[in-house]
Amino acid sequence: MNNRWYSMMFVLALSALGVACPADEKPVEPVHVPAVPPPVRRAQLKGLHGDVKVKRAAGDEWLPAQEGMALFENDKVRTVAGAGVQVVFVQGSVVNLGEDALIGIAETRPRPGQERTDLTVLRGRVDAELEDSSHQSLSVTTPAATVRAGRDIVFQ
Repeated sequence: MNNRWYSMMFVLALSALGVACPADEKPVEPVHVPAVPPPVRRAQLKGLHGDVKVKRAAGDEWLPAQEGMALFENDKVRTVAGAGVQVVFVQGSVVNLGEDALIGIAETRPRPGQERTDLTVLRGRVDAELEDSSHQSLSVTTPAATVRAGRDIVFQ
């Protein structure tokens, strides 16, 4: 008997057992993995003076801040003695950080028809200003309290 006959018997035996044979295999389709959307810019830095640092949400190091630097959800901004910076949010709200301040850009959960800015003040003083108080709101959370403004309110 020749080897071809043994090969055919082997293939028939595997087929009878329900085992796929190389001739029966279908091409494997690639698995579709959805792309992760890039982070959405929430704000940028302007008017830096003194030592200002930024810590990215996914990072462990404090980086030197730069004029126009983009800020994303869960980033932190820190100023030291004699330093200050403006955090300008994409919808126009402006938060001025004084010296020795530490804030976090919070995750924003917008409401329909209302542009919202959320931030957490962990240390220091902030002065905030809404560009259009009829369509914007600002939520400032501290370790002890939350303040929300939707009209011309100055809080410090």
